[in-house]
Amino acid sequence: MTLLFALTAAMFYGVADYSGSRGARLANSAAITFTGQAAALVIISAYLLLFRSSLPPLESWLWTAGGGFGGAIALVAFYQAMSKGSMTVIAPITAVIGLSVPVIAGFIQGERPEPLAWFGIALAVVAVALVGDVLDKHDLPTSIDAIWLAIAAGFGFGMIFVCMANASHDHGIWPLFGQRIISVPTVAAIALFQTRRISVPKKAIGFALAAGILDTSANGLYLLATHTGMMSIVSVIVALYPVSTVVLAMTIDHERLHKSQAVGMVLAAASLVMVSV
Repeated sequence: MTLLFALTAAMFYGVADYSGSRGARLANSAAITFTGQAAALVIISAYLLLFRSSLPPLESWLWTAGGGFGGAIALVAFYQAMSKGSMTVIAPITAVIGLSVPVIAGFIQGERPEPLAWFGIALAVVAVALVGDVLDKHDLPTSIDAIWLAIAAGFGFGMIFVCMANASHDHGIWPLFGQRIISVPTVAAIALFQTRRISVPKKAIGFALAAGILDTSANGLYLLATHTGMMSIVSVIVALYPVSTVVLAMTIDHERLHKSQAVGMVLAAASLVMVSV
């Protein structure tokens, strides 16, 4: 079940990223993020009212708060970086760092994957970079500020993986609630600071809702996966989410798949087999 949960989480993350990026073409990215995450918070709250479960301990609340804050900052930093530089530079930096942080954290906490899994982890780093089209021509100049923002976004996404893996696994979806009650006001403050009002046009609402609800669902699946498997392994599987984003871009937007991206997808499949075994 660990593999199934992790793979589904990766797919949901990828679709959420695609939806969020489409919505960000139509409205302020922070407003898109706020709308989606606020909708997810409402759904989580309604669920908790209908299906009551015991509250998690304080330590779990602190972990989920860290994940919520890290996620909010990561999304804002990522969108800012994308607006300042080339996607083929920003995306791989963010993805590789986001993959590496939980692997290192897991090792520090005592996780020891098998040698084959370590090789799969290394292969996954290469695969994510290739799927992100790192070898493509960079049409836009990328400033050092954009690179630092990409690094910050990577650490933020990695922080989500680490914090959610350390949150309580025995108190239902309370960790998701704890994450969202921090991320929603944080993103709202950023949106208001940037535009002084939170406004999302009707044609972008669907993308915003899909991004927020799928992202939260993916967090829940990741939480389940880390309940039965090692964080260092689960996070690598989940970090392959750009594959589903690329597939959607090819299918819906008719974008061309570069040779390096095709190689990256093959390596992603190979790394998945290695870490799963």
